[in-house]
Amino acid sequence: MRPQFTLPISGEQFLAEYWQKKPLVMRNVASGLSHPDADTLAGLALEDEVESRLITGHGNGPWNLQNGPFQDNDFNVLPRENWTLLVQSVDCFLTEVSLLLDRFDFLPSWRLEDIMISYAAKGGSVGPHFDRYDVFLIQASGKRRWKIGGPCDERTALLQHDQLKLLEKMDVREEYVLEAGDALYLPPGIAHWGTAEDSDCITWSVGFRAPSPIEVLGRLADQAAEMGGETLFRDTEREVPARREVLESADIARLTQQAIEALSPSIKRQALAALLSESRCPNGLDFEVDCQQVCAADETAMLVRHGAARLILDAENNAWINGDNWALSEDALPLARLLAKQRLYSDEELQALMTDDGQDLIDEWIDAGYFTWLE
Repeated sequence: MRPQFTLPISGEQFLAEYWQKKPLVMRNVASGLSHPDADTLAGLALEDEVESRLITGHGNGPWNLQNGPFQDNDFNVLPRENWTLLVQSVDCFLTEVSLLLDRFDFLPSWRLEDIMISYAAKGGSVGPHFDRYDVFLIQASGKRRWKIGGPCDERTALLQHDQLKLLEKMDVREEYVLEAGDALYLPPGIAHWGTAEDSDCITWSVGFRAPSPIEVLGRLADQAAEMGGETLFRDTEREVPARREVLESADIARLTQQAIEALSPSIKRQALAALLSESRCPNGLDFEVDCQQVCAADETAMLVRHGAARLILDAENNAWINGDNWALSEDALPLARLLAKQRLYSDEELQALMTDDGQDLIDEWIDAGYFTWLE
């Protein structure tokens, strides 16, 4: 069964009332999340290319963090309770998991980051914390109790720990138990603490890409430098300075404004499209697509995009995959739009838009590992 998630309200209402504003508890909104199971997640955590963490602790701690890759014996010596395995970007390594991201069509595709999946033994948790990004926490199996607190920021007091950024105190304002199929949306900065209730559980966490302004500025500057330009600073209307030894605010404003004006539309488009299309896990392309699992999700599918392939289009009819630019012909553009809009494609959908240029494009992208024919 294909992973499913349905927003219980309209996308417009969600964005207006909840997105980056307040939490939303959603009941019975997800299904088809039985794969991967605990053994599959543990197998991924053994791989060098996969980012994984093992957190042990409960209540007031102490808390301990181990980073993967792990060995089989690491799991054999774990206690029966109070530990959690987190596997990052599972969608990059199990393409069938990435199909869930198509259900978030109320947001632009570039805004989506990845799907982390956690397995928690009874009592397992990662402790009280907050995230800097939006997240949908979808319960795949078992029950998890969520305690939700108030807003946090860089001034919020944390426990002394080298890597785990756990809250020193958490003012619990709401509390919910999520069962299989339920989901919780949390905006950035909201304190939360999830604990496996009664028995083990699996939770899917859909995270969102949010580059910092500093990162964006750096990319814009790099792209401007790469594209070159001979324009130098000009101050035609300069007056005799009252204090020649001082860098005045007026000069700072002129320098800054001229730097901003040097960022042409082409520089902005290329820098940001490259940044936002970069894959979180480019090595994930080395993992083969499990065609059987994908076909089980949708038996009409003929083609699938690899979970580690990020594809967006820009306004100038260019495709960007994992940071690389592909110029599109007018004939190939309708097909490219379909390929960028979703991740799974039926023969009927493909044939309706197929042209000679489109076929060449698909062949090239399949050779690069971005797409796979399903047999």
